[in-house]
Amino acid sequence: MKKSGHVIVLATFLSACAGLSAGGQTPPADPGSLGRLHVYEISDDDPRLVTMQTQEPGWIEVSGTGTVDVQPDRARATFAMETRATAADAAAGANADAMAAVLAAVRSAGLPGLEVETFGYSVRPEYAISSDQRTREIVAYTVLNNVGATITDVDAVGRLVDAAIGAGANRVGGIYFVASETEAARRQALARAVRVARAEAEVMAESLGHRLGPPLQVNGGADRPTPMVYQAEMAMMAGAADTPIEAGDQTVTARVTIRFALGPELGG
Repeated sequence: MKKSGHVIVLATFLSACAGLSAGGQTPPADPGSLGRLHVYEISDDDPRLVTMQTQEPGWIEVSGTGTVDVQPDRARATFAMETRATAADAAAGANADAMAAVLAAVRSAGLPGLEVETFGYSVRPEYAISSDQRTREIVAYTVLNNVGATITDVDAVGRLVDAAIGAGANRVGGIYFVASETEAARRQALARAVRVARAEAEVMAESLGHRLGPPLQVNGGADRPTPMVYQAEMAMMAGAADTPIEAGDQTVTARVTIRFALGPELGG
């Protein structure tokens, strides 16, 4: 009668010892017990079944990168007013007058979606060595106040810079371009990165004579672009109206690492 299941044959030579004697001598072995063949049958669903021929399936690990350009839709510029006087209140008063003029000029420039805020107010004493070369004394005060302005028309940032500098701003802290909506670009970049990784894995698998199997592990993601910084020195050097400042595109980059199973042999 044919039985189902796996049969594991173990040839075990028994020493036919019921135990060692106190003197360490092995009793004579029973000739009939030598060379016994033990046969065990294990069913297919027995959890103790171990198939020695099973090997870990092969895999291929690849990386892919995808990029998508997105246009910025917001521009931000920061300016500073720095004033100096021998007395602190004089320096502060001059700074307040200068900042009021800059704010008025920026707000009256008709810039779309304008948002204005002031920040980073500071008063700093300046020292000099006294005539006796032993002590320091305050010779002046410097007051610094900053203003940031954000607009929704990136092409109008030149007008923003000109308005502030024309009103007396003597520092440009920075000009930044920001893309506020990047989620769609992130998804596109991720999809491109996955396609690149799969294409490379398929080439590698075919070169090895195999089909590409399913993905086993995926790692990665897409970064949101950082604001693009424009050189502030260029804006300060510009003397003509409507200073030309090009925003340029921002790039969303996605990177993935995927481990694919190595599929069956081609033609098999």
